[in-house]
Amino acid sequence: MARSVVSMSSLLRPSKLAALGLVGALCVAFAAPGCKKPEQAQADSDKAAGVEPVKTQFGKVEEREVPPRLDVTGTLDPDDRSDIAAQTAGVVSAVNVDIGTRVKKGDVLIELDAREAALKLNAAAATAESQRARLGLEGREKFDPENVADVRAAREARDLANTEYERSKALFDSGAISQASLDMAKTNKERSDAAYDSARNGAQQAWSTMLASQSQAGLSSKSVDDTKIRAPFDGVIGDKKIGLGEFASMGRVVAVVVRDNPLRFRFDVPEEDSGSIAIGNPVELSVDAFKGRSFHGVVKRIGASVMVQTRTLPVEAEVPNDDLALRPGFFARARIALGGDPKKALFVPGSAVSPIGSGFRVFVKKGDHVVEKLVTIASFGGAEADDKAVEVRGDLKPGDEVATENVDQLADGVPWAQ
Repeated sequence: MARSVVSMSSLLRPSKLAALGLVGALCVAFAAPGCKKPEQAQADSDKAAGVEPVKTQFGKVEEREVPPRLDVTGTLDPDDRSDIAAQTAGVVSAVNVDIGTRVKKGDVLIELDAREAALKLNAAAATAESQRARLGLEGREKFDPENVADVRAAREARDLANTEYERSKALFDSGAISQASLDMAKTNKERSDAAYDSARNGAQQAWSTMLASQSQAGLSSKSVDDTKIRAPFDGVIGDKKIGLGEFASMGRVVAVVVRDNPLRFRFDVPEEDSGSIAIGNPVELSVDAFKGRSFHGVVKRIGASVMVQTRTLPVEAEVPNDDLALRPGFFARARIALGGDPKKALFVPGSAVSPIGSGFRVFVKKGDHVVEKLVTIASFGGAEADDKAVEVRGDLKPGDEVATENVDQLADGVPWAQ
C-alpha cells in the first residue's frame, strides 16, 4: 500500500510542476514588455474595433446645501375667461375685433342691426309720453290723481251736486219743493260721486299704463344697447365665433375674452408635500418659450381637499404678466420656496448634462473611459448649455468627475482623451 502511495505522488508531481510552470510563464509574460494590462488591452480592443478616444474635459460633482423648495410642473391659465353671448337677436352689422385683439372694458366687439330695436324704443317712448301728458305730469314726477284734469272736473261736479242736494233737502223740509225735485237732486249727487270715483280709477289705470310703457321703453332701450356687444373686462380676444352678416340668436356665443394679466399657475402638490405649502410662498417659473428667463409669482389659493384619484392637492399661484410675454396655456416648470432647514444636494456643471429621450444623462470618468449615468434635473429650468451648476439627482457621489466637453460625441464605455 505504501508503494502505491509513493507511486501516486510520483505521478502527481510532474502535473503540479507543470501547473506551477504555467503560472510562472504567465507571470513572466505579463511582466514582459509585450504584456499589456486589462485597461490597455481594452483600449487596444477599442482601437482595433475603430473606437477613437473623444477629447473632453471633466468637472467635479459638488455637494452643496440648498434651502427647502419644491419643484413642480403645471399650466398657466387666464385669470378670467368669458364667453360673450348676444343678449338680443339680430344680424351682425360690424365685427370690430379678431383673435389676439387687445380690448378694454366697455369696448364694442360686435355690433348687431339696431333698427328694429330702435323702432320699438320709439313706440314705447311715445306711448309713455302720451300717458304722462294725459296725467299732467309735465315737470312733475310724483303722481297724485287729484291733480289729473279729469279727476279735478269730476271732483268739482261731485261737490256741486252734493251742495245742490243739501239745498234741495232743506227746501223739501220747508215744503218749498216736491219729493220729485229732492229725488232728482239725490240722483245727481250719486251720479257725480260715481263719476268722481271712475275718474280717479281711470287716472290710476293711466298711471299704471304709463309705468308699463316706461318699462317697455327701458327694455327697448336695453335692446338697442345690447346690439353693441362689449368687453366685460380688459383682456385679449381668445376666439371670434361669428362673422359679418350672420344672424346672432339670443344667447349665442360670439367671442371669447380672456384676462391674461395676471395669470394663474395651476399645479398639483403630492400629498406628502402638501403640509409644506402655504399662502404667500414665493414661486419662480420657467417656460420653454423663453429659455433662461425666470418669472415670479406667489401662492394665492390652496385646494380644500386632496384629490382621491391622484392623491395630490390642487394649488394656484398668481403670476404678474405686465409685459404680456406669457400666454395662457403655457406649460411651466416652477420652484416653490419653502420654510425649514437647508438640505444637501448634488450639483454638476450645466454643460455636463445632455438629454436622452425624455430624460438626461452625464458621463462619469472611470479609468480611461466614461460610464453613462442617468440623472434627473432638480433645477426647475432644466440643463443649460454652459458651466453654470445644475442640481441633479442620480447614481452620483461628491467628487465624481463628469465630462463637460464634446458630450454629444460620448457614449457608454467610449475612451476619452485630453
